[in-house]
Amino acid sequence: MTKGKTKILVLGGGYAGVMAALRLAGKTRRLQTEITLVNGLNHFVERLRLHETVVGKQTRQPAMTEMLRGTAVKFVQGWATAIAPEARTVTISTEAGTQTLPYDYLVYALGSRIEQQRVPGVEEHAYLLDAFGERSASALQTRLATLRPADSVLVAGGGATGIEAACEIKAKHPQTAVKLLSSGDVGGFKGVTIQTHMLDALAEQGIELLENSPVASVSETGVALPDGRFLDAQVTVWCGGFQVPDLAKVAGLPVNRQNQLLVDPFLRSTACDTIYAVGDAASPVEDPGTPVRMSLLVALITGALAADNITAVLKQKQQKPLSFATYGQAIALGPEDAVGFNTFPADRPVGPIFRRKTAVKLRNFFVWMLFAFLRIERRLPGFFFWVGQGRYARQQRKIKRLETAVSPLESGD
Repeated sequence: MTKGKTKILVLGGGYAGVMAALRLAGKTRRLQTEITLVNGLNHFVERLRLHETVVGKQTRQPAMTEMLRGTAVKFVQGWATAIAPEARTVTISTEAGTQTLPYDYLVYALGSRIEQQRVPGVEEHAYLLDAFGERSASALQTRLATLRPADSVLVAGGGATGIEAACEIKAKHPQTAVKLLSSGDVGGFKGVTIQTHMLDALAEQGIELLENSPVASVSETGVALPDGRFLDAQVTVWCGGFQVPDLAKVAGLPVNRQNQLLVDPFLRSTACDTIYAVGDAASPVEDPGTPVRMSLLVALITGALAADNITAVLKQKQQKPLSFATYGQAIALGPEDAVGFNTFPADRPVGPIFRRKTAVKLRNFFVWMLFAFLRIERRLPGFFFWVGQGRYARQQRKIKRLETAVSPLESGD
């Protein structure tokens, strides 16, 4: 442990990182702790609305100091460049130079970015729905403003991010040919019924689909396919899979193929119990009873749980395992359309499906609510709660029953 106060360092100022910092600040205020939040940007980004920013819509971008106002959390603007688990230090790069920050407990909340390295030319020529970088969402907004009627836009990625981007761009630039390219089926990530609603919306808006077409390379004038075809496009928007920065991997910590830190049921690194990972940066090695995917709900839950567990350690109490249920999901299909559905409790569509203005209102409400949870947590630490906290225990009992049933067969009895 460092001398004096217990130092808790939070890397990343997204939903998971901010939730962790705010909750820690409230729950440990009577303990001798020093909490520092490190983030590359000096403002908060509403990631669920990045597709709106590319067409010029104004979104909330509160200063990070405003998000932390009234708490004892110290904010440092900088980019984490290295972690030394044995020394318990993190190196960050700031405008003033390089700093080394010590910690007793680290919350790894760096989030994820759209993966760019797998396909040649993506980094140099494609735009991303990202909050920073030379080809970020703001750079895409500037480029789209110069489109001519005869120009075309190609969006690569048939998941929710690609669909939302294609629909928003088409709504803003109806005369522009917008094509949606996918290495598999477009919209197939939530089953046939939800996929049908999304395909209907894409067809209504005149967005051309190019399915089962992986990209070989990207250039300034379009994309090349493995079969030799070349698709012309004045603007290419890359919405492929997501990947976490490789900071933990370089530090020698166990990660998966997406560089997510492998964590135990309490969100601790499987190799280091003073490092907790939350949000998109974490991958549980045990089944918590509900699929864990990259989402803002999971970010808030894991951020809050990491704060609760670190607090429990400091108070010499028992930590709690990750366990939760999902509520629902809504995917934007342009400014006037969306598809929304219930996913309680295990992230599978259940019950009625909502479309058009009803779904738009539902989505806008939940986007507002997820952000509001952070505001309320700042004022009322410990306010945020979630359902399904018994699902992990039920899953473990199920696994034990299965192991007991298989064991006699393996022994030959």
